[in-house]
Amino acid sequence: MAADLLGLLADAYEIEGLMVHYFERVDALDPFGAVSIFTEDAEGDFMTGKVYRGPEQIARALGHILLQYRHTSHHISNHRARIEGDQAEALTYIYAFHRFPDDRVWELWARHEDHLVRTPQGWRVRRRVLRAVDSVPRWDKIRDDWYYGHPERHSPEELARRLERSD
Repeated sequence: MAADLLGLLADAYEIEGLMVHYFERVDALDPFGAVSIFTEDAEGDFMTGKVYRGPEQIARALGHILLQYRHTSHHISNHRARIEGDQAEALTYIYAFHRFPDDRVWELWARHEDHLVRTPQGWRVRRRVLRAVDSVPRWDKIRDDWYYGHPERHSPEELARRLERSD
């Protein structure tokens, strides 16, 4: 039992380390280093309206995205990994600061929702969705329907009804 728990903790720690590595490389303007966390058949949805396939295509898309900014600083929190054998689902909250060459600032609050597999090289991301919650300012390049939000978010009306019943 303790060995099983230790194994799960080690797996969760390794998966969290992948997320840290990814953003360290993103902020270093190294998209080719960032994609080392992906499997060869990986798919990524990064709020561009396209799904990118494989590390090379993901790196090139990420590189074009990053070239828009003078600086970026990504901060992750609320990391959770649900591990079942050689498969895992991970959720990572993101705050991302972006400075454009003209000094404008764009801030993004989002989540990475990842499906991972255990490989001979360790855990790797097979599918990633960048699910935006909001940004300041809203950017006309990003369509409103790309702000996916929290998938389990209750409507304000539903919450109001629940509050009325409990008063």
